Order: sequence, then C-alpha cells, then structure tokens
Amino acid sequence: MSSINRDALNKTIIILLTAFTAYLLYLNFLYSAYNNAFIYALLVIPVVLIVYLVSYKLNISPLAFFTVIFLLAFVAKGLVAITTDTQPISDFSTFYNCAVKLNNGDKSFGHKFYFTSFAYQTGPVIYYSMIMKLFGTGLLPLKLVNCFFMAGSNSLIYLIARKISNDYTARFVSLLYLLYPAPYFLTPVLTNQHFAACMFMLSIYLLLETRINIAIRSVAAGIFLCFGNAVRPLGVVILGGVVIWAVAQSIREKKLVRIGATVVMIAAYFLLSFTFSTIVKKADINPEGLSNNYPLWKFVVGFNYETKGTFSYPDQNEIFYIKDFNKRNQISKKVIKERISISPGKMFDLINTKQKIMWSYFDTMKWGFYDKVNNHLVPSESLKKYELPILKIEKMYYILVFILMFAGLCLSISRKKAGTGIVLIASILGCYFAAHALIEIQVRYRYFAIMLVFVLAAKGSELLMTGFYEYRKKYRLSA
Repeated sequence: MSSINRDALNKTIIILLTAFTAYLLYLNFLYSAYNNAFIYALLVIPVVLIVYLVSYKLNISPLAFFTVIFLLAFVAKGLVAITTDTQPISDFSTFYNCAVKLNNGDKSFGHKFYFTSFAYQTGPVIYYSMIMKLFGTGLLPLKLVNCFFMAGSNSLIYLIARKISNDYTARFVSLLYLLYPAPYFLTPVLTNQHFAACMFMLSIYLLLETRINIAIRSVAAGIFLCFGNAVRPLGVVILGGVVIWAVAQSIREKKLVRIGATVVMIAAYFLLSFTFSTIVKKADINPEGLSNNYPLWKFVVGFNYETKGTFSYPDQNEIFYIKDFNKRNQISKKVIKERISISPGKMFDLINTKQKIMWSYFDTMKWGFYDKVNNHLVPSESLKKYELPILKIEKMYYILVFILMFAGLCLSISRKKAGTGIVLIASILGCYFAAHALIEIQVRYRYFAIMLVFVLAAKGSELLMTGFYEYRKKYRLSA
C-alpha cells in the first residue's frame, strides 16, 4: 500500500471537517449580514493585527510565554469575576447550594430525584465542596478557582498549537483567545465547563507530547480525561475522536502502537471512572454513583422539532418528571422514535436549524450578566445599551478564527502528509459537531469546541506569518 493510500483516512477526516467548516462559515456570514454585524470587523481587525505583530516580535522563551499567557489570562478573568456580582442560577444554583450542604455534612441531596436521574451531576457538587473545604463557602473563591482553570486552558491552547504548527502561530492564537470575548461571558458563572475543559485540553496535550513515554502519557491522558468527565460528561465524545485518530494513524504507520496506546487510555479512563463512582456510592453521597440514569433525555430534547433541539419545558413536565424510571425510558424511546420518523425534509430542516442556533447565532451574556427578576433573566438598563455591540464584536472575532481554521485545514489538505496533531484535533472536533447534531443544544455548549477551533487556527495563521522574512527563513516558507 502506497503512503498516499495509507494517508487516505487522515485526509478524509480533514476534508470532511473542511467541508463542514465552510458550511458553518456560510451560516455565519448569512446571520451576520442579516444582523448588520460586519461593520464591527473594523474594530476587530486592528486588534488582530496588533496581536499578530506582538506574537512575532515578543522575544521570550516558550516557558516564559507560557507563564505570561497564564498570568494574563488569570488576571483578566479574575478582574471580571471580582467586579461582577453574578449569583448562581438554574443548575449552577443547584450545584452551589448542594455543595454547601455537602460541605456541612448533609448528603441528602444525592438521594433526590434530580441527582438520581443525573447522578453524574454529583461530580460538580463534590468539586465545589472540595474548594469550599479550603476557601469557605463564598462565591468569589469558587469563581477565582474557575479563573485558574480558564487560564490553564488558555495556556494549553498555546502548548497544543505548538504541536500542530510552530511557536509563532501558537503565540498568536493563544493571545487571540486571551482577548476573545465569549469566555468572559461565562467567567463569573459557576459552570462546570471551566474545570472540565482544562482537563480535556490537558488530556489532548498529553496525547501529543512525544517526549513522554507512550504508555505513561496514555495512562495520564485517560486519567485527566476522567477528571474532566467526572465534572462534565463529554469523555465519550472525546474518546470517539481519539479512537478514530488512532485507527487512522495505525493505518498510516502500519503499526498497532497507537491503537494499543488508545486501549491503555480507555482502560485508565473507565477504571478511574468506576473507582470515582464507587467512592461516591460508598460515601453515601449518591446511591447511583456518578452514572447517567437517563441518557435518553438529551435525545428527547435534541430531536424536538418544535424547539429545534433547545430545552423544552413541555418535555420536562411531561416526560422528565415521570417518577418510574423504567416507564420514563419506555416513553422516551417512543417519543424519540416518533421524532426521528419525520420526513427527510423536516429532519434536514431540524438538523440545519440546530447548526444555525448552535454555531452561527450570537453568543449570550445572560448567564453571567443578566439580573434575575420574577424568576426570569433580564438585562439591566445599562447592559441593554452595550450588549448587542459586544455580541457583534464577538461574532466578527468568531468568524475570523473560523476562517483561519478553514485556511489551516485547506493547507493541511494541500500537503503530502497530514500532521498527526491536526488529525487528532479534527477527529475530536468532528465528533463534537456530530454529537450536537443529535442532542440538546445551547450556545454556551460551544465553549470547549471553540478552544479546538483556536488550536486549528494556528495552522491557518502560518499563511499570515509568511509576511515576516525571518519567519520564512526559519520555516522555509514562501510568502
């Protein structure tokens, strides 16, 4: 088998993601044009150019830059956390209140309906309770710890981008992410996404860190993936991408080392997951451990044509609150079967509309900056003046990074051999896109995926960096 044929699966993965990225860019262009957002590109482009120059001209070592980007991210996010008085709402309020109870020795919450249905939500409660043991039950320490992990994610974008591109472009995208508005919308929110995303990024970095023994890094990657999954259950989606990547690399290399390493990673992941779940049961925090007793719920909502895959209160009232779990599962299967039996045209409309909502609509500031009035989230009068311009700026930033990712994917297709790191990120991102075509969606669920978009944007940034003579000389590129 020729090397070209052995690389066919790698190229296919990248081509599929390239096509989907082009589709998402098309949706974003339409949405932005309709909402008159393109004028705000005039504010974004100068910022990007300044970052472009700084990332190239900054003459410090990779270790120093890693430290600087971490500190800058922590301070920037920390200032937002300190200066906003965001109170926990929805699930975040549940996590916080139950963590306070657990910190005081009250484990009764784990036996209630919500936590027996979604036992995995006990993970965030334990996480916040552990922080409370160290820093007390105030909101600010919890938010600052989240800022620490947000800074960690920003630094890991730099480290992973170095693996798929080079130090200059890695600096560029990590600085871009530092200034990207969307993460700041969730900075003061007690969401489980911050810690989990950092653990997921660390797991991905370890898979690409070839200086570490392959067995050790596979075990470590599985462990950190499990830590993240214990707080936010996305582990299976990421593992799906890792498996696809391992198969593609094994075909290319004509060796089973990657598959063997992935088996080790999966074993470490599931063994530690079982251990965590058993500890939670033995400690009588939740009789169901960290399991998910209602995985069908995400598909019930995801295939709801009326709400276009977004949260449905009728589904919650009529299906979720059924006390008998077996009866609820039977009804859920029936509802899912009915919802996927619609005409191909309606199914296409549903999936297409979900992509619009999830990946092209404006982001939201409601979780971190709205006020709760009569059990509804509403913007303050001052926020009303600035919210839409801020969201339009974010949208231009978002589109620019997707364009860079698209350019990077096209560049990878044009090369004789696809980089292994790019295939890994593309596989995970592809699985994430596919999963959210089927399950419940919210714009805040973009959070982790956008980090991977920034990583892949580093490859596209190589085309920008060729404007510098020293860069061309060092990397033997032509402008």
